[in-house]
Amino acid sequence: MEDNPTYAVEYRKGSKWNEREGQMYKYMECKSCGQMAKSSEDSIAITCSQCVIEMWEPLDTGYIKSERPRGWTLMSEFVDKDGNVYHSGKEQPELKDTLPPSTVEKNKQPSKRMTKREKQELVYIAGLNLSRLKKELSKARWKKDKKLLMSEIKLHSKIASQKFPRNLDKQSYLSKYKK
Repeated sequence: MEDNPTYAVEYRKGSKWNEREGQMYKYMECKSCGQMAKSSEDSIAITCSQCVIEMWEPLDTGYIKSERPRGWTLMSEFVDKDGNVYHSGKEQPELKDTLPPSTVEKNKQPSKRMTKREKQELVYIAGLNLSRLKKELSKARWKKDKKLLMSEIKLHSKIASQKFPRNLDKQSYLSKYKK
C-alpha cells in the first residue's frame, strides 16, 4: 500500500466571477468523495466543502421563546410568574416572592397595513387633487394663498409618489379629498 496516494488533477480556465479569464486553475479530486474541487498549486490532497460540512455536527440554532414579555430586561422592575424579581434584567434573589407578578399589556390594536388596492386609491385621489391644486396655484395672487396651496401640494405629491406620511389617517383623507 502507498504512503502517499495520488489524486486526479485537472487544470481549467477561470470562468467564475472572481477568477481571471484565461488563467489556469488547479482542480484536484477530493480524498473523501472524489468530487473535483479547486485547490492551490502546492497542495497534495484536499477535502471538498461538502465533505467538510458533513464532518461537523449540525448547529443548534433553534430559538427557544421564554414566557417573559418582550423587553423585560429593559423594565425597571419585572416580576415573573414564579415570583422572581428583576431590576433592569438583573435578578434580585432577596426580593423573591415579595411582589405580585407583573402584568404586561398587549398591544390594544395592532396597526393595520394598507392593502395594495387602498394605496392605489390614495395615489389616484392624490393625483387628481394635485392637478386641481396646481391650477389653483397658477391663479393665486397673494403670497398667503400660495403658501397654503404649496403645503397641500407637498402633501399630495408625497402621497402620489407612494410615500405615505406616518400620521396619515386614510379614512379622514378620503372623506376630505374624495369628491
